[in-house]
Amino acid sequence: MTTVLAAAPRPLAGTVWTILLGLAATILSLQGLAGRPDPAVLFYSLLPRIVAALVAGFALGLSGAVFQRAFSNPLAEPGLLGISGGVMLALAASLIFAPALWTHGYQLVALGGAGLALAVVLAVAWGPRLSSPVLVLAGVMANLYCAAAYAVLVLFNHDFLVNLLAWQAGSLQQSGWAPSLRLIAEVTAATAILLLLERPLRLLSLGDGGAASLGLSVRRIKLMLLVAASVLAAVVTAEFGQIGFIGLAAPALARSLWRQAQPGLLRAAITGALLLLFTDQLMRLLSLVAGDLPVGAAAGLLTGPLLIVLARRNRSQSEAAPTPSPSLSPGRQARGPVLIAALALALIAVFLFGLFYGRGPEGFGFATAADLDIALKWRLPPLLGASGAGFCLALAGLILQRLLRNPLASPDVLGVSHGAGFAMALAFLVLPDSGLGAKLVITTFGAGAALLLVAGFGRRLQFEPTRMLLIGTGLGSTANALLVLALASGGQRGAALLGWFSGITGGIDLASALAACTVGGLCLIATLFYARPIDLIALGNPAASSLGVPIGRTRLAGLGLAALATAAGTVVVGPMSFIGLMVPHFTLLLGFRKTASAAIAGGLIGALMMAASEWLGRVLAWPWPLSPGLIAALIGGPWFLWQLRRGGREF
Repeated sequence: MTTVLAAAPRPLAGTVWTILLGLAATILSLQGLAGRPDPAVLFYSLLPRIVAALVAGFALGLSGAVFQRAFSNPLAEPGLLGISGGVMLALAASLIFAPALWTHGYQLVALGGAGLALAVVLAVAWGPRLSSPVLVLAGVMANLYCAAAYAVLVLFNHDFLVNLLAWQAGSLQQSGWAPSLRLIAEVTAATAILLLLERPLRLLSLGDGGAASLGLSVRRIKLMLLVAASVLAAVVTAEFGQIGFIGLAAPALARSLWRQAQPGLLRAAITGALLLLFTDQLMRLLSLVAGDLPVGAAAGLLTGPLLIVLARRNRSQSEAAPTPSPSLSPGRQARGPVLIAALALALIAVFLFGLFYGRGPEGFGFATAADLDIALKWRLPPLLGASGAGFCLALAGLILQRLLRNPLASPDVLGVSHGAGFAMALAFLVLPDSGLGAKLVITTFGAGAALLLVAGFGRRLQFEPTRMLLIGTGLGSTANALLVLALASGGQRGAALLGWFSGITGGIDLASALAACTVGGLCLIATLFYARPIDLIALGNPAASSLGVPIGRTRLAGLGLAALATAAGTVVVGPMSFIGLMVPHFTLLLGFRKTASAAIAGGLIGALMMAASEWLGRVLAWPWPLSPGLIAALIGGPWFLWQLRRGGREF
């Protein structure tokens, strides 16, 4: 009886806060309706926009809640399984290569791209229980691959795809009821399926083994849940562009309002509807002063601080358990020294080959003694810079994934790369005539500011993994939204920024390249010093504490190392996700388990991939350079999916 009485205020408080959020959104909506006396504008533009915001927010909140509960991961969001990347790539490719497809409706093109990406992810992860770790990694890789291919298309067709960049920022502006009514029908069908599956979804929280022991068909239930939730994300993206941060923030806000680890799918969906309506109407009001602001970018601006506030207010219901990553085969161990030596020799060979063999006006050829000065001047800095950046980002990703015990953790998770990217955007747009040295100083300042913010919040929270992930994601979402706005509205300067943003290395000088390599080496030495405490923390806080590990101090030092390495890599090659996110998993696929050996191997793999990719990016479309980061994702992505398919069969 006491427990019931103690729990009673929680639903009441959640109801009160939800009503207050709804009232705020309603007041803003009524203000917009009252200011438009024209009946046609009211009926065909403003009212459909309100309905679209409610339905889209409902769908994203519901989809996000399903993903986060199915994967037991606070960073899971509606586009996790390659949905957003597949939609972007399909729309861009069809505009360039098959514009006639748009005569049948761009929505069908977008849904086709989302469906193809989802099919690839499910094929990779297909197994007896449709393993969550394999699904997560396959989905992230599919998104990165599609994003890399999309970025290549944009680089070569920027003027043709400029409107698609604006769509990418998301918009709910309406000129009729057709999109809203179509979305209502689609969302209703998918919602009915998900609500029927809510009880099996609760059982999945026991783990695949526990759910199967209770008679649940894990693979069939997961398949139905993820397909239905992905359909919700796909139809919203097809209609209105990317508004993904609502799907990430709405479940977190619902957990905070209702003070429950699992507040229910409908509560998360209603929170998403009210949150998106409030965001859209607030942006509509601000657009009278600041011009039109796409709601997708605005959602990132508003939900970023919201995630930080939620992380500071609420303690996790339970400590996150270590998340397994699939290995190449059970029990396989790497021959550490032999494989590390092989990686080092491969890096030296690729580096020398890329330095002395290349493409020029007369075709491919080796540099002669007469060409040596030219090779050292024009080829050495970008090659050295790309290698150093790959080393730094791979090392940062390894540290973060082990300290935060989350396979989705990457240098982006601290917001450092986004902070550096936003600072560089300001340098391009506000100070376009400044030299490369000045831009590098500004970028370093942005990375340092992001690090100070994350460290300041994290220290008060004792660097708890789940809350640190939310803080970094919140900071990154805000900076990323500002970057999207800059890319969508910067004109020719935006095109130049896109080149740096995608990681083109042609403008790197030797000093910057050497600095990245030096920082990478120093961070590796420090990581080796902290290797044993990091290994113990990866087992969980209780185990580490019982063995005398100072968890807070170790996490602070590790996050500082990861941030420093991220800043050094980002300054050189731009904010890039693939290397820092996937190379730590490559090391696991190769059998490296200990932090010390994995750090050395991961750094070499990152440097090797970036060195090879820099050479390919230099010669494939000569004389126009391609980003080594994009090349690494385009080539490494399919290989990683194949290895993941082979290694994930036992799950």
